[in-house]
Amino acid sequence: MSMELIFGAVIAGLVVMFLAGKHFSRKLPKETHFECARCGTVARHNDRTIEAWRNNKTTYFCQPCHLKWLHGRAPREREGGISPAGSRSGSRSGCLGVVVLFAVVPLAGFLVLHAYA
Repeated sequence: MSMELIFGAVIAGLVVMFLAGKHFSRKLPKETHFECARCGTVARHNDRTIEAWRNNKTTYFCQPCHLKWLHGRAPREREGGISPAGSRSGSRSGCLGVVVLFAVVPLAGFLVLHAYA
């Protein structure tokens, strides 16, 4: 094996490991409780608020306030999980494809350059 091929494989492996670690990371907030931004009660984090924390949100709402907010939305938005912009909220379709794309494209580019160089 040539040194260039080994170097390309190492770089591709590092990119895949970085993206996989970012995608499968299950970090938790340091605090187990939060203060509701609407009513001010102290509530324990649940799956919904932890996911909001992972998405870098800074305001959290307790379950009763969240339910009030949900009931105040249009029925079409509540049932289908469709945001006002028209996209599906919470959909993860395409994540694996993007990870594979980011891993394969640099490796393919390296191999093509290596073949014609």
